[in-house]
Amino acid sequence: MEYNQSYLDFLEVWNVWVHRLSFFIVFIAICISLYYFFKRATVGDPKLKHDYINENEINMFWYSMLTLCIGVGLWLNASFNETVKEEMIFFFVRVFVTASFTTIFALIFNSLIKVYYPFFVEKRLNKLRHKPRINPNNGNKMKLMSEEHEDEYLTPEMIEEEAKHAVDYDVWLDEETGYTKIEKYDGSSLAVECPSCGYRTLRVENEEVIRSATVDQEGEILNYYKCSYCGHRERRTIVTKRLAESPHAK
Repeated sequence: MEYNQSYLDFLEVWNVWVHRLSFFIVFIAICISLYYFFKRATVGDPKLKHDYINENEINMFWYSMLTLCIGVGLWLNASFNETVKEEMIFFFVRVFVTASFTTIFALIFNSLIKVYYPFFVEKRLNKLRHKPRINPNNGNKMKLMSEEHEDEYLTPEMIEEEAKHAVDYDVWLDEETGYTKIEKYDGSSLAVECPSCGYRTLRVENEEVIRSATVDQEGEILNYYKCSYCGHRERRTIVTKRLAESPHAK
């Protein structure tokens, strides 16, 4: 079969440049991953590393895998040339097929990264959060105070924030010197299991304070949840404990 020479010339140029572009995009995907791991490795403080991983790891991993899928899809598009040479229609079929497979694999990776991978991230974040802190003044290991005793070191405003589940505070104490370190964590970033899809992707989207907690009475909060995986929405009423009087207020 005689080939259309102009089409063959176009196909040759297309394959060369798409191959080059695919290698460049794969290189970008590798650079994204290396950049993230380098930045993470340079963060020494456990709290700062916790926050950096919590804010960046899942998104950076997704960007890297999406870029990799596009690069591999382009490489496949420039491969398997013999059949494509026969008719131009096969060229468009190849574009459609590779675009479809790229999209399918991107969706699969999106589900894995956004639904399953957070379980592994959460375990590492939990380890970092409970890793013993060191007193920078003398090198002593500090003790993490329990929920029952940490209120002694928090201001009334901090205690109220915790009561509303807006944030969560950890108090570390050097028992030898009395030096304390208070770390603040975003309560809304914590996900719970979704009753609809069963994944741990249900997060607080908004909240409404029905009754503020005081020293004399418990509080009540209406939380609005949304699942980032299946879109399920629901409301939950949470009763918050009464505020403890801060020793600073005595």
